[in-house]
Amino acid sequence: MPRRARIHFVSIRSSLINLPISIYGPLLERSVRPQHLAVHLTRISSGRGGSDDKLGAYVGWTGMASASSLAHFNASQSSGGESFETVEIDPQYAQGLGFEQDDLVEIGLIHDMGQATTVGTEPLTADDWEIIEIHAAHVESTLLSQVRVAKIGQEIDVWVLGRTRVRLRVVSIDPSAKDGALLLTTNTEVSIAPKLHKQPSLSKNLSNGHSIASRKPVEGVQPNMNLEPTSKPGNSEVLRVLPSRLFTTLPAYLGSELIAFVSPQTFGALFGPEQDSLANDHCICFQARFKLRQGPVDPTSSSSSASNQTPVARVLKPGSSEKEKENQSTKAPEFPGTGEIYIGCLPDVVDQHIVFSALTESVQDWDVVRITAQAGGSSVAVEKLGTPEVEPPAPSTSTGFLAGVDDILKQCNEHCIHQFMLHSQQDFVHGVSGLLVTGRSGAGKTSIARSIAKSLQEDSRTLTYVHHVDVSKYADTPISTVKNLFNYWFEKAIWHRPSVVVLDNLDKLLSAEVEHADSFRSRQLTEVFLSIYSSAARTAAANCYGIIMIATAASTTSIHPLLNSMHLFKEVVHVQPPNKDARRDILSRIVQKTLEIATDITVDSQTSLNFTALATQTEGFSALDLQDLVARAIHQVAMRVAQSNSQTTKLTATDFANAQADFVPLSLRDVKLQKSDIAWSDIGGLYETKQVLRETLEWPTKYAPIFAQSPLRLRSGLLLYGYPGCGKTLLASAVAKECGLNFISVRDLFERASAAKPCVLFFDEFDSIAPKRGHDSTGVTDRVVNQLLTQMDGAEGLEGVYVLAATSRPDLIDSALLRPGRLDKSLLCDMPGKEERRDILSAVSQKLNLSPSVDLDTLAEQTEGYSGADLQAVMYNAHLEVVHENIAALSAMDKPSTRDDEAPIEFVVLRDRKKGKDSGMSRAEQMALQRRLRQIVDNHRDTHQSETPTSKAAKGKQPETRPKHEICENHIEKVLKTTRPSVPPEERIRLERIYKAFVSDRSEDLPVPPDAGGIGNRVSLG
Repeated sequence: MPRRARIHFVSIRSSLINLPISIYGPLLERSVRPQHLAVHLTRISSGRGGSDDKLGAYVGWTGMASASSLAHFNASQSSGGESFETVEIDPQYAQGLGFEQDDLVEIGLIHDMGQATTVGTEPLTADDWEIIEIHAAHVESTLLSQVRVAKIGQEIDVWVLGRTRVRLRVVSIDPSAKDGALLLTTNTEVSIAPKLHKQPSLSKNLSNGHSIASRKPVEGVQPNMNLEPTSKPGNSEVLRVLPSRLFTTLPAYLGSELIAFVSPQTFGALFGPEQDSLANDHCICFQARFKLRQGPVDPTSSSSSASNQTPVARVLKPGSSEKEKENQSTKAPEFPGTGEIYIGCLPDVVDQHIVFSALTESVQDWDVVRITAQAGGSSVAVEKLGTPEVEPPAPSTSTGFLAGVDDILKQCNEHCIHQFMLHSQQDFVHGVSGLLVTGRSGAGKTSIARSIAKSLQEDSRTLTYVHHVDVSKYADTPISTVKNLFNYWFEKAIWHRPSVVVLDNLDKLLSAEVEHADSFRSRQLTEVFLSIYSSAARTAAANCYGIIMIATAASTTSIHPLLNSMHLFKEVVHVQPPNKDARRDILSRIVQKTLEIATDITVDSQTSLNFTALATQTEGFSALDLQDLVARAIHQVAMRVAQSNSQTTKLTATDFANAQADFVPLSLRDVKLQKSDIAWSDIGGLYETKQVLRETLEWPTKYAPIFAQSPLRLRSGLLLYGYPGCGKTLLASAVAKECGLNFISVRDLFERASAAKPCVLFFDEFDSIAPKRGHDSTGVTDRVVNQLLTQMDGAEGLEGVYVLAATSRPDLIDSALLRPGRLDKSLLCDMPGKEERRDILSAVSQKLNLSPSVDLDTLAEQTEGYSGADLQAVMYNAHLEVVHENIAALSAMDKPSTRDDEAPIEFVVLRDRKKGKDSGMSRAEQMALQRRLRQIVDNHRDTHQSETPTSKAAKGKQPETRPKHEICENHIEKVLKTTRPSVPPEERIRLERIYKAFVSDRSEDLPVPPDAGGIGNRVSLG
């Protein structure tokens, strides 16, 4: 049975009520939450003699008890009358509902009321709308704390900042309910339609024929697009604006009216087929109205102010968190962009498109407009003054001289055209078709992506809208803003489709996860990105018909792995560094373009530029490096002219040579290259080994055109093995200088080595990083060997990269690395024989002063069993013996004078007696004073000697140098007495047996367990 209570006004400042104590108590015992309860109030009688008509309203509960309820109950008991509790309600809200003070109402509690998904409301007055516009965020955040129930036709009140009351009326709810009332929850969207102040009479505007659609009407109401009254409304079409530069010929018109052209099909749909022939034959343009349809607005743009925006419906999500509010995609306000236009017919225009003869301030290329034909409107004849050609815009510098990438451009264009063709055969496309362009920095990824997008834009089969974004500038942007941008880019592509979205430097924003850093941001953004653009998203994605995405990144591994696993990119294209022919073309085009801009600079006709030679000298340069090189050469010209005051500015090969000095290409700026001064002549012996190294490394680089014609795969891997100290590392150091190759001695730099080609990757002590697999319980070395196998395999193609490895234990290296196609050739650095030892001694002594009395042949016989490093140590130690001997002789000669100089200087310290008794000087103070006095005396002596004739004569003899220290036979014999070979005979015999087995006795049989179910024994590397 419903309980009865009287209305009592209390300033609650919300659309909620306080229930009587008798109802509050049971609800509190059952732990009923106010958010799940609706209250139905029905008026039984008026408390002050007003109307007794029944009045009902659905309200929410504050969760509190009525404070006046107990007082009214006690008062009624004492008076002996009928007692009623009270229900407290805000007086302003009660008056809006029709309740008055002391009205008797029945209270019904509804526990199972349905929940609203969307609620449509409208302000009661225009002032209410203005307040909502100003305080929309506050209303959204506090709505659920003030309103719990919405009923169609019922008023709900919201207090802004606890002071200002805003009155709204519910006009619609979804889903529909039996009583028209639903609960508001955190999942409810509340939309508020705009309500404007009434405008003055527009009869004057109608009479003079001016547009009246200067302000957007209330959502859902169509404006009158005709200037003159007509019995039949004009036909309308939604068309996309094409740039006039895409059409080489357009009819000319000298009048002031705005002219546009559409296809014959669109023209017939607007004005009827009977007007089609008239427009074609006589080039007649008929009057129409255009209205701009505003697309999505950039959430990061702050150019539009609230003062010039047209009011639009506010959509509130009162239960959403701050983060969810930021994630909501901002729909654009529809700005007024209307006007009068005359439409003509042009067969070259694609159907459902329009070409403006001159764009207005509100309508730009690729916008979407609605064209409405004017029934009974006027027409103008376009004068055929010829068909003046519209010059296409000059290509930008980013795509003006692309060379060496013709195959890539063709492949990418064909892929995009194929995807658009597939879209044309489907009604619904799940996910955006992606194209990924990878390459190192400066390879031209951005220019290629722009060129592809531009070709699709100018292709009459596609006519795509291009939206280019450099996502690297959003690397530090808050996640909420980036999410809004993802939605904005997608909505913009849908609005202008067919569209191409170019996301440059995608790996800077959606980077791969790393172990040593927090990757939560990257993963979260990647998941949001895939939920919008990928076909494998968990949520239902929008129709991606006519949308293609082109992204650029350094490599497929630099982007988040989820992007590869979700099949977002249907095609991946890798941009290789330009080869010699491509570099020649790039240099030629850059110089030609530069000379067109700088007309005062010319090429020297006598010494014309040899671009083929320049391309040969710029091996490993990217397109960006070549552009920087040309700029540096132009600067060299300017510097030369400024120094010589010459009036002629000619670009010569010398300018390029000076520009290339100290210029480091992008591929080598972060690579530590090994510099070496060791030449082939500094290495004695090893004649066959040096010859094979020259054939493998030096000849293919020096005679590249000849070796390019070879049908066989060139050798790219060498293994140097041999006894310790026999010159393995020394040979590798000589390669860097003699072969003119970049030299990198780091373990895992194959990719950077390819960028720095021609390049040699040198691995010293190769057996330590590439041992036999299966011998490491952690699996680390196994992964290293597997990576080496992958990179060195012929399928990967190490063009211009040579692998050079050195080891003393070739038997410990994994056998897979020694197969053809990897380390093709194994070269033994053997212990030197007598002739080789003499050659080594002669090479080492080139930089030393060796006495003629030293017989190298005799010394070579005395050093049997010595390695190359041992022989070098013998000569260096002999040189040190000479140095020590001369130092001892000079010390004996200078000994007496040194003693005189070191004699203490006598001095007397004069102190002021007034300051007290002299306490004396410490030993440290006396030594410091001695040093200062010694310095003063030495300076005085040097000054006195410089003025004497003897000192002047001594100065004249100063240029005479002392004879160099000569290494005599006695010095070498002294060293040999204390020197032993670094490789003992026992170790030499053991290594010789290992090398012999490595070369001759290797078999293809692999060890197997003793039986099928057995387990093989693990051996160590020892």
